[in-house]
Amino acid sequence: MSLLTGLVVGWHPPLLLGGTSPAAASTPTITPSSAAQPDSTLTTEVNVAPSPFPTEDADAIEFNTAEAVAEVAGPDALPVAFVPEEERRTITITGVGDILLHKEINAQAIQDGGGIPDFLPQLQGIASLVEQADLAICHMEYPLGSRDGPWQAWPDLPDGPPQIADAVAAIGFDACTTASNHTLDQGFDGVVSTLDALESAGLAHAGSAASESDAKRITMIDVQGVPVALLSYTYGFNGIPRPYDWCCNLLEPGLITTDAQRARETGARLVVVALHHGTEGIASPTQSQREVVQELADSGLVDLVLGHHAHVVQPVTRVGDMWVAYGHGNLLSAQSRRDPRTGDGLLTEFTFAEQADGSFAAIDAVGYPIVNYDFPFSIAPVPASTEPGGKEDMTWSRVSEQAIIPGDASGFRLVRFGG
Repeated sequence: MSLLTGLVVGWHPPLLLGGTSPAAASTPTITPSSAAQPDSTLTTEVNVAPSPFPTEDADAIEFNTAEAVAEVAGPDALPVAFVPEEERRTITITGVGDILLHKEINAQAIQDGGGIPDFLPQLQGIASLVEQADLAICHMEYPLGSRDGPWQAWPDLPDGPPQIADAVAAIGFDACTTASNHTLDQGFDGVVSTLDALESAGLAHAGSAASESDAKRITMIDVQGVPVALLSYTYGFNGIPRPYDWCCNLLEPGLITTDAQRARETGARLVVVALHHGTEGIASPTQSQREVVQELADSGLVDLVLGHHAHVVQPVTRVGDMWVAYGHGNLLSAQSRRDPRTGDGLLTEFTFAEQADGSFAAIDAVGYPIVNYDFPFSIAPVPASTEPGGKEDMTWSRVSEQAIIPGDASGFRLVRFGG
């Protein structure tokens, strides 16, 4: 698990900007805890012969880099000329799908906690996978309200129990993205209360801000001494106008690359972008999704894109040197009675290795299909052994068809848990 360092943790000289910039990190203000070691019980299985899926389409913020340098630059901020092989670091980054606090999910959490919501029993099935990542990122779809309630859920405007943040942190997540079409369901007060809940749980966050000064900051997370930038954007807010342009990140042309450039200038060695877009229920990326992803890949500034919103799993592949998980499906929800595919999720794990020049290159990409059980609600990775035609087997089959593009040569593979 890693910790948020605050504002800036390093700097790239302008000459070295880009996806392979070899600038070194300065010493973080908060020391991260040690990352958990991989679970020895994980076994790999490569998905084969997936069936084709349908192809349905349905101003930069001012930032004074010089001031940032004056604040943090020192001997450790000088460019890396060479990193000895024995000192090169390997970083794993995990992403997941939407957390949807439906009324049934909330009711069970309240029952499990004896009147005080406890979401840990519903989430703990994926704890070992989350803990083994160096940086684990969730997506908080709905606003979070008061710890004492009352709470409400869709089809009313969602206002969930903030205790979900405690559970997310407890199983090993380090950060949550907050830009979604529901970000403003409870207005600006809901933005503030959501961020308060995440910060109280010790979680970093990106996608919305409680103040204009906070909005100008790049979320930078210290991972093994490596500054990793986290950015988050959504296609819209269900028609609700933003009370302030800076409060919630809207997916606008050029904005993401501008922010990614700022992230590089302020020291990021890896840049992760979360995108909330696509068409609900459609497993194939839309033309809009593909265009945004291509723009980010062409910029050379982004290393990884983590997608959500469709509520069904979408493909994972490589576009240029950048990895993209177009859609992770749902992590926790009560939607599966309407469409079994919304009971499927995907937990992705991307591994980046430090190179001799200080840059990071992706060396591995795996996905763990996640099953949503209901009554009682819980989630778990698909196990190594499944009953043919059973719930876990059906999740494996659907995710195999939707996550892996036929003929794709990126090297992404699906993994079953246990063995």
